[in-house]
Formats: sequence, structure tokens, C-alpha cells
Amino acid sequence: MMFSVLLLAAANLVGETPLAPSRATAAALTPGQIGSRGADVSFIEHEAEHARTTGQVIGPDRTFGTVPSEASGRKAVLLKQTGDYVEFTLDRPANAITVRIAVPDSADGLGLDSTIGLYADGERLSSINASSRYGWFYGTYPFSNRPADGRAHHFYDESRLLLARTLPTGTKVRLMKAAQDKADWYAIDLADFELVPPAKTPPRGALSITAFGADPTGKRDSSFAIEKAIAAAKRRGVPVWIPPGVFRAHRHITVDRVTIAGAGAWHSTLKGNGVGLYGRRTPGSRSVVLRDFAIIGEVTERVDKAQLAGIGGSIGGGSVIEGLWIQHHKVGVWLDGPIDGLTIRRNRIVDHTADGLNLRGGVTNALVEHNFVRNSGDDGLAMWSHHRLNRRNAFRNNTVIAPILANGIAIYGGADIRVSGNVVADTVTEGGGIHLGNRFDAEPLTGRIDLDDNLVVRTGSFDPNWKFGVGAVWFYALDHPITASITVRNAEIVDSTLPALHFIGKPISGVSFDNVRIRGTGSDPVQIQSGGAARFRGVVASDTTRGGVACDSRFRVIDEGQNSGWETQC
Repeated sequence: MMFSVLLLAAANLVGETPLAPSRATAAALTPGQIGSRGADVSFIEHEAEHARTTGQVIGPDRTFGTVPSEASGRKAVLLKQTGDYVEFTLDRPANAITVRIAVPDSADGLGLDSTIGLYADGERLSSINASSRYGWFYGTYPFSNRPADGRAHHFYDESRLLLARTLPTGTKVRLMKAAQDKADWYAIDLADFELVPPAKTPPRGALSITAFGADPTGKRDSSFAIEKAIAAAKRRGVPVWIPPGVFRAHRHITVDRVTIAGAGAWHSTLKGNGVGLYGRRTPGSRSVVLRDFAIIGEVTERVDKAQLAGIGGSIGGGSVIEGLWIQHHKVGVWLDGPIDGLTIRRNRIVDHTADGLNLRGGVTNALVEHNFVRNSGDDGLAMWSHHRLNRRNAFRNNTVIAPILANGIAIYGGADIRVSGNVVADTVTEGGGIHLGNRFDAEPLTGRIDLDDNLVVRTGSFDPNWKFGVGAVWFYALDHPITASITVRNAEIVDSTLPALHFIGKPISGVSFDNVRIRGTGSDPVQIQSGGAARFRGVVASDTTRGGVACDSRFRVIDEGQNSGWETQC
């Protein structure tokens, strides 16, 4: 059975609040309010601040550059003394754990590697790795690894462990700082527990990469062996098989008209400095299927010119990317058009220095659904119509948590785009939950743009450059006016950092709001800093810091009725 999680924190509790077997609760939300939004995932999340602990609950805090500001729910548990722990009670059997954790950086900025103990009912089962080498960026964009540059941020990393046995429901699982765990402190944000199934068997007729010399111990580079397996499989018209193991690959591997399958993302891993599966540039690759394995890189800094995606190049023509675990790259998935026809679903995309996923320049008929994205260094999910128009693409039922910079979901230009059923939470700085913009040299928004049934929680931010707030859902007409037909329907906007809805830049028109619930804002429900007009029907605000509209005399608020909790007149 699959479970979906919103991964959000609720009250300031020390005793644990177990998550229900559904889309998890958060803030004042019930499972019924969450409904079918967000990604289906195989794990149940436990927030550390809800667990039993002898550590210190830190937060809530939304100040950029603080450890709790980057945590899911804006709270974490700090373990400083030997013997400090956080203890979770399993509400499902589990044989695997993923911990989102921060430790101090090394003085030279190259990273500190440590461990923390994992205990079950008092017995130390194993050590979990805890490292700062994939985080702790400094200075201003595009950031550095030099502590002397100041402005430290991007603190957390995720560490996963597959256990030798299954822990039953009710097991007390403890993360504890013991004498052998050498970091000065550990900030525990959350733990994900799941029951990983046994390794899958190879597809019929598949060619195993080990038959071509690939090393499952990870001691030798297997890049050449993998390439030989792909070439042979293409000639025979059969799949490539990645068996259980860790296979080193330190360069891009080209994929085209081939299926590559693994035994599962917890069992089969491609790992290395520069590892990535890339489509051909011109013409793009077609009929590629990538499924059920992990691609884990070694990217420790952000260099925007570097081609360091887990999945990159041009891949379309009916291709499918599913069931992957993509971690520690510059970008999880970055695909360049022109390509037509692509499905990206049920992937975990975590711990990257830039975007989680970006569809750039001429991508059409792409469906991105049920992906789980956490701790991206820039936009979680993005479509960017850079010099070519993206058309007829959809982001559907994805979950995006804690992008450290920019937005949860961003649509930069494009035509006939649909963003529906997604959950976005805990944006940190220079962005919001869902963003539509004519900017970054994108072909302007045109046609019909639908934002339907999305949930955004604790999003928006204070922009340090503008010195004012960015909205949880915001529109920015920087390069061109926005004139597309845009509908925001059946949205839930909860606990916005500052405004809930935000218009800025050149004139913005053609936007309609229908049945939007705003619950909690740090400023006005609507902030307007542009010309234009928008229609509002059934926009209901409650628990707002201010109940009005931050108006611009060039903008017309069109009240179509059933609005309440905010002043609809400028």
C-alpha cells in the first residue's frame, strides 16, 4: 500500500503525535482538508519536534540563515549532549529509515562527516551517517563553500539506511548522540520510516550490467560496462538490468531508445562524481524508460555552468522516468527541449544545490506527477520557456518541501499549463509556494493556465533585496505584461509568511480566483504592486494579520461575490 504525506508540523509538542495512515495532518489541517493532494509515497513521516526527546526543540523561525527556518514545519530538535535523543514510535512496520539531519560544518568548508546512533527498544542497531559536505553554502548567489563569506544556509542533508530486519509496529526507534558520535551537535528535522519490499527480479530477456564487467561493490568504475550493456541491449531490443549493488560511474551516460530497470531504489544504485543519465541533444532521445534505481551524485557546491544533473539532456518521444531516487546533484532532473511526450512520476528528488526539476525551452506534452521533492537549492519544480515555448505540460499531485531558495513550483512562461493537486510547504527566501512569471527571458505566458486544487502551507518569504514580502501564490510580470487566461481554483493557502496573493511588475490581467481559502497571513491577504485587474469569487480569508488589500491605484479588484474576511475595495 502507498501512503501520501504532507510532511508538515503542527503544534509545539514534546510527546509524539503519530501520523494517520493517510495524507498527513499539519497545522490546523485535517486529512479531509488535505484530500487527495500531494504525492503518493511509500513512507510515513515523523516530525522530530512531535517526538519524545531530551533535546531542545528549536523554532519556529522563518529567518533566512537559521537552522529551524529550513526545517519542515520550521522546527527541529537539537541534540548537543552525549545521551541526548529523539525517540519515535512506529505506527507501521519498517525496515528502512531516512533522517533529515544537520551537523556543523568543518572550518575549511569542505564538510564534516559524522554518525548518530540508531537504537530500537534500547539496542543500538547501527550508525547513520551525518554529513555537512553536501550543504552549508555561504555568501551570495551562486554561493560558495567558504565559511569566511558568511551568510551560511542550506544546512540539512538526508541520510538513509536499510535495516537487516523489520521493526514491528510500536517499536521505539531512537536517534541518540553517543560517545562515538563526534559532531558537536545534531539538528534532527524528521525521520521517514517505510517497509521496503525485497529486490525486484530482472525483466524477461534483460541484460545485466554485471555481465559486461560492472562492479556491484562500488570499488571500480562501471561506466564503460554500463555503456556496453546499453549498446548490446539496444541491438537486441531488450532491457538493461541494474541488479542490487552500488555501481560507480563518474560521467554522463547517454540513453536513447532503451529501458534501464533496477531492483528498486533502495537496492540498485548508480553513484559517483558526475554520474548522470543524459539524452542526446540533437535530435533528442526517444522511447527511454528509466525505473526503479537510485542515482546519487557527489555535488558539494553550486556551479551554474556545470552539467551535473541526475537526469539531463533531451529525453522525450514517449519516455518514462519513474521510481528513481535522485540525490546530491546540482539539479535532480533538467531536460532541454525541443522534446514532445514525457512522463516523470513517483520519484524522490532530494538534496540538490539548485532545482529539483526543470523543463526548459520547448518541452511539450509532459506530465510530472506524484514526485516527492525536498531540500532543493532552488525551485522545487519548474517549467522555463527559455527562448522556446513550453506547451501542454502538467505538474499534478506532487509534494515539494523546503526549497532553500526561490519557489516550490515555478512556471516561467509557457502555454496551456496545468498545475493541480500539489502540496508545497516551507519556502525560505526569495520566492513563494506557487509562482507564475514572465521573467528570465521566457516566452510569455499565453493560452490557458490552470492552478487547480493546490495546497500551500507556510510559504512566501521576506525578500532581502526588495525589503518586502513575496506572496504564497504570486505573479511577476518582469519582462512582459501577463495577459494569459489564468485561473486559481479550489486553493488552500495556510499560514503565509507575509501576503497570500501577490501581483508585481508590469500590468497583470486575465487572472481569476474561484473558491480560494486563505487561513493565516503575516500581512494583507492580497498585495498588489502592478497595474491590471483580477476577478475574485469565493475568496475567504481568516486569521490574517491585516484584513485588507495592499493596493496599487493602477489595479482593479473585481469583486464577483462570496468574498469575505478581507476588504475587497482599494
